[in-house]
Amino acid sequence: TAGAGLPDENGEKRNVCLVDHNEPKQMVPSLASDMGRIIGCIDHHALSEGFASSKPLLIDIRPWGSMSTIITHLYIRLSSPISKSIARLLMCAILSDTLALRSVTTTDADRFAVAMLAKLGEIESPDTVAKQMFKNKTRWICNLGPYAMVRGDQKDFTVEGWKMGIAVLEVTDTTPVLAIADKLLLELRILKKEKGDRRGKENDVTAQLDFAFLFVVDVVKQCSVLLVCGGREYALASKAFPGCEFHVAKEGMGKAPGTTIALNQTLCDVGSLVSRKAQFVPALSQALASNFTCHRTRVTDPSYKQGTSGALLDRVLSNRQAEVRVSLDGQQLERDVRVAESALYDQKW
Repeated sequence: TAGAGLPDENGEKRNVCLVDHNEPKQMVPSLASDMGRIIGCIDHHALSEGFASSKPLLIDIRPWGSMSTIITHLYIRLSSPISKSIARLLMCAILSDTLALRSVTTTDADRFAVAMLAKLGEIESPDTVAKQMFKNKTRWICNLGPYAMVRGDQKDFTVEGWKMGIAVLEVTDTTPVLAIADKLLLELRILKKEKGDRRGKENDVTAQLDFAFLFVVDVVKQCSVLLVCGGREYALASKAFPGCEFHVAKEGMGKAPGTTIALNQTLCDVGSLVSRKAQFVPALSQALASNFTCHRTRVTDPSYKQGTSGALLDRVLSNRQAEVRVSLDGQQLERDVRVAESALYDQKW
């Protein structure tokens, strides 16, 4: 932890200042249900409509590339010394958030902070540190397994009543990720359903997602590809990223994930776009807000009906026949996907 203390995971024992998020659905459960304990918020994301307080709060939200840049500025403003270990921690956080200061979200404030923190942390080359950090992150991501890769950095958004989940993987090489694209596509389909899973009760279809996307960002080449798991996703991606080419997500894939999408529509090359906040979400949101229509209505619409593959997949998940379990070595969350694959790809279950 580079000399930084680990906080109580659930935030149950003390008042809390939120950092790097402010949406209730992204808060730890104990805090989301008791927001009166929030005493402040330091963030670089847009203020959520669901964030409210009955008392005055310390709010510091700035359009900078990293929340850690704001923290660094607070250290300076308060004339508080920054130790070597904290300087390194903050510098790495900024480099991670801004893709080594190359993301479109990067500001002069971020560049200044990295230069100063590198000096305080006795780091000769922040760029070298960033390269090694992303290399290690890539290795770690690829060892997580499909379940965690889809859910580790995933956020939900609602636009014009449409509900979409957007996951991002930032890697130095997309090859090992795309090598398991078929499994990632399956997990994206399952993710949409699991949002409405109420454990032991009838599934709430209205809580499911209309769309689930996974962007794989190459931090070295500064470009991205998008995994497209169904017909609805293809329709939206085509409108959000006009002119972008679609391909087969993985060579040798036998079948497309569902009946409304072709194999050569499962991967979209979105080119130099690399930022969820500044590029992916705005493009998709604008497309949804522009009278978007597809072969399905919104999951929140009373007239919504699931397709054959969706209904079969829902049945598999409801019967707990594709449960996620910890692997034998305890390092991954694994899913026996055979039944789910049969339901989704073959529709013979």
